[in-house]
Amino acid sequence: MNFSEHLIIGGGISGCVMANQLAKRKLDFKLIEAQATLGGRIKSTEQGLDLGPTWFWPHQRSVKTLLAELNIDSFAQYTQGDYVYQAGPNSPTQRERNQETVLSHRVVGGMGAVITALQNTLPQERILLNSPVKSMTKLDNLWQVQLNNGDTLSCANLWLAMPPRKIAPLLLAADHCVLSDALIAHLQVQQTWMSAQAKFVAVYKTAFWRDAGLSGQGFSRVGPMVEINDASGADGSSDTKGSPAALFGFIGVPAINRQSLDEQTMINACVAQLGQLFGEAALSPISTHYVDWASNTFIASAADINEPSQHAHFNQEKFETELRGLSLGLIGSEFSQTEPGYIAGAIDHVDSQTSELSCIFKQ
Repeated sequence: MNFSEHLIIGGGISGCVMANQLAKRKLDFKLIEAQATLGGRIKSTEQGLDLGPTWFWPHQRSVKTLLAELNIDSFAQYTQGDYVYQAGPNSPTQRERNQETVLSHRVVGGMGAVITALQNTLPQERILLNSPVKSMTKLDNLWQVQLNNGDTLSCANLWLAMPPRKIAPLLLAADHCVLSDALIAHLQVQQTWMSAQAKFVAVYKTAFWRDAGLSGQGFSRVGPMVEINDASGADGSSDTKGSPAALFGFIGVPAINRQSLDEQTMINACVAQLGQLFGEAALSPISTHYVDWASNTFIASAADINEPSQHAHFNQEKFETELRGLSLGLIGSEFSQTEPGYIAGAIDHVDSQTSELSCIFKQ
């Protein structure tokens, strides 16, 4: 049996930040991830185009602090110029003057650069990829985590950096579920933010919309994309530095309906829509990227797909005593008490958990 003092399940931003905290304290830990790469809902192309989370905002100081620690730069989202709007399938595209908007920021190299930098701070032998969990329970004061491949890992302190609805089935799969019925039920009603979302990105040689006085922002009541933004790098051009000119959009077709559509059909429809909104030049992208997060079984559940999108609302105070008694930390972004679902919420929550449980980290 493979024992670690601390075992982190889930290699998204929460799991990677927790692993970084433990590594800095020179504590014994292992980080396991079900998928082939770390990142969870964070996914960026080699050119730094975000297919998952894209933005952070000025008030989210924890993100700025982490970026500074990792020596990663950021830049303001491009919003200069007019936006375009589709009111209906038979309506002409409207061009409107941009109003003042909340300033958002993006990461140079994409959000994936944060995951890569965090991974580089960790001893690689402490990371176990392609390792889905089958069940977990606590016996003789130790957590026992069984993997799908038959291996069993044990630990004194278990940190679950997973969507709440993905946690409950793994605990219920054990011969003995150590969580209260109330906590299990509470986990089962917490939606995973943006897990039913799909995203499309089109890459171009130049940001031609900027030359036309457009911000790259668009809104549509037609679809398939309902909101579009400039996804270009900091310099807005395609060059050898990996800063492509690009547009990205959020797909408005419900996840349940997307199940009957093949990927190429969606890509073709998105390109055609960009042509309608931004002109003929938009019809010839250099490349395209499409990700349907609802199809990722490690992230989205059937309940997520069938519900209107909403943030989680986990009651940390109600279950704090139970969790501490079990040496169990729920550290995924959805468990944040300030900004559930957001990257800042994930970082803040990990920081709060390690601060409140500082007795664990005595060296």
